[in-house]
Amino acid sequence: MRIIAIYQGKFGHRFVEHLQKTAPPAWETIGYEFTEKLPAVIDDPQEILPTDLPEGDLLLYLGQNNKLAELIPDIALQCKVGAVIAPVDNRALLPTGLANQTKRRLDRKGIKTAFPGPFCGLVDDGEAGPLIQEFCRYYGKPKLKIRVDRGQIEEISIVREAPCGNTLYVTEKLRGVGVQEAVEQAGRLHREHPCMATMNMDREIGDTLLKKAGALLEEALTEALKGSD
Repeated sequence: MRIIAIYQGKFGHRFVEHLQKTAPPAWETIGYEFTEKLPAVIDDPQEILPTDLPEGDLLLYLGQNNKLAELIPDIALQCKVGAVIAPVDNRALLPTGLANQTKRRLDRKGIKTAFPGPFCGLVDDGEAGPLIQEFCRYYGKPKLKIRVDRGQIEEISIVREAPCGNTLYVTEKLRGVGVQEAVEQAGRLHREHPCMATMNMDREIGDTLLKKAGALLEEALTEALKGSD
């Protein structure tokens, strides 16, 4: 699978680097930083889009600009992808109305879409198509396996991790931690790792997307501890 990651800034670059280091050997992740300044009104996307956008199978949209988000369908078509994942880490940068409009446009072209909020909330809903399903095998809502010995975490392995690398960062520091303290410790460690999810209140979930991201990791750890040896 060839992944085209369109990103802006250091957060997106960090995602790309993590995927390049940790993805299955058969995958290829190509990062493309979008640096062009966008006008307030976009009349013709083809006049704005770079001509050297790479082609691939799956588009990861990691933009940090609501004007660039308007171009997701045009970028997908130019990259000739079969699926798009556009995480909603800040509703102001990718409003629900725009996400729905984007989905309708891409549906008409036979391109599958997913708009997880936050990115680490991505799950296989059974309708996402084979490309997004393949991505979900390794990245999305965290899933862990844990072996406990004498009340402490002896071994912890990642079944599925957050695409940003947060899960890996946290789990590497949980070995040897007591079971009773593990979830609280994971919450603190999660906040140490840079996260694209906003700290602004999200009215659709009634909390911040950053807190939801932390809760997803804590839930994964709690479930793994229940099934630990």
